[in-house]
Amino acid sequence: MFIKHKDTNKKEVRNMKIAEYKMNKNFSGSLIEIDGDHGETKSPREDRIYFVLEGSGKFIVDGEERQVVPNDLVFVPKNTPYNMNGKMKYFLVHSPEFKPQSDIS
Repeated sequence: MFIKHKDTNKKEVRNMKIAEYKMNKNFSGSLIEIDGDHGETKSPREDRIYFVLEGSGKFIVDGEERQVVPNDLVFVPKNTPYNMNGKMKYFLVHSPEFKPQSDIS
């Protein structure tokens, strides 16, 4: 399956520019640019994989803090509180697909 950039859902949320890629009910992805703090959240239904493309920042996953730079990968299991901040561009994979109403802030 190929998803063209023109077929994505683009939006801005707080300090993030987001392009969402819907694949199927098992996976979705997002290309995100963030400049600042994401805000602590957790997803009771999705595992999330973040791949840092540009910039740098910090992830706090279940209380553990790590600096990230391009080519770093961060895995956040479902039901795990996390936050991030910095100026970064990253690709995010959700499994199953992203449902924003499921996130708990």
